[in-house]
Amino acid sequence: MFYPTIAPTRVQEAYSFHIYNERPEVLRVLDMQDMHSLRNHRQAMIKSMDLDQKDRGLACFKDGELMKSFPQLSQTAEKTSYSMLLRELSAIHRSDLVLVCSQFELDLLRDQYGIPSEKLVLASFFTEEIPEYFSKENDDATFEYSFEKRKDFVALGGFKHPPNVDQVLLLKNLWPRIRQALPEAKLHIYGSFPPARIQQLHSPKEGFLVHGYVKDLDIPLGDSRVMLAPLRFGAGIKGKIIDAWRYGCPVLTTPIGAEGIGKCTDDWGGLIVSDEESFVSNAVKLYNDKAEWNERQRSGRSLLKDFFGTNNLDSLNDAIMDATTNINGRRQRDYTSAMLWQSSSRSTEYFSRWIELKETMQELK
Repeated sequence: MFYPTIAPTRVQEAYSFHIYNERPEVLRVLDMQDMHSLRNHRQAMIKSMDLDQKDRGLACFKDGELMKSFPQLSQTAEKTSYSMLLRELSAIHRSDLVLVCSQFELDLLRDQYGIPSEKLVLASFFTEEIPEYFSKENDDATFEYSFEKRKDFVALGGFKHPPNVDQVLLLKNLWPRIRQALPEAKLHIYGSFPPARIQQLHSPKEGFLVHGYVKDLDIPLGDSRVMLAPLRFGAGIKGKIIDAWRYGCPVLTTPIGAEGIGKCTDDWGGLIVSDEESFVSNAVKLYNDKAEWNERQRSGRSLLKDFFGTNNLDSLNDAIMDATTNINGRRQRDYTSAMLWQSSSRSTEYFSRWIELKETMQELK
């Protein structure tokens, strides 16, 4: 029996050689979570656009280049994303199976970076809706979490993650235009570790409320009518959007926010926009239009079940079992992995051993 060991990229770099040396028969599974190099690449593009002054805010989406660009293996590539790309590709090739969180990134790894299809398996979030936040009767205005009972906007995301800092700074600029059309509405911002520059944006007078950490998502997502997520860079599946749908809250976001979640058509669980004027007008529309809101809630509920339901665990289990059963044949065909496991190419192992020795010496002292 082969027991798989599953680890994210950094853990794979630091500890996989232990498994390789001590239990070589074990299936090595890499859980990518999201493609860090893609996020770093997009962040560098946004920084450059902001410095140029011409593509600030949501203008970054106007020519479509941001969504079509991906990290390159070239001398002119941005240093951080280039280095991370090499680390990620190396970790992928050293593994027997790779769990990829979005279909977009799976296609990118296969088509642009030449990763064999048999090594990649889609493994997004596995979750379910929270039934009490959905009415059993259509158009029940008396239901506790109906369109009528909900109010205000919400933005969500921990502030140690740069895309979440960026989206709140952008919302601060967009909010006055939304508030002008909806003078009674408030925007509630939740997320752990808000830095000083985010806390300073708190303004009860403007209805721009920075709450910081929240232990339970029931209030921010169960009571709010619309989530705002004007993300300009990032990668993977955005957990805040999945959480919003679990609580029946439609989302207004960008192509970055919606990436990898369905086909981003009219059946999406909210609205997807690429410019600031559309963001403001659609925020007002989704907040005021009950029929639109109900339709988007239904779409989000459907997407949640189809793409992220626990029923999708069967395909993941099948992929792991297939890789486990055919592990020897796979490895015999995987020349790239064999080369990377040669001692001359295993710098991460020796760096990890040096760290272990250094920590041991400190403990002895």
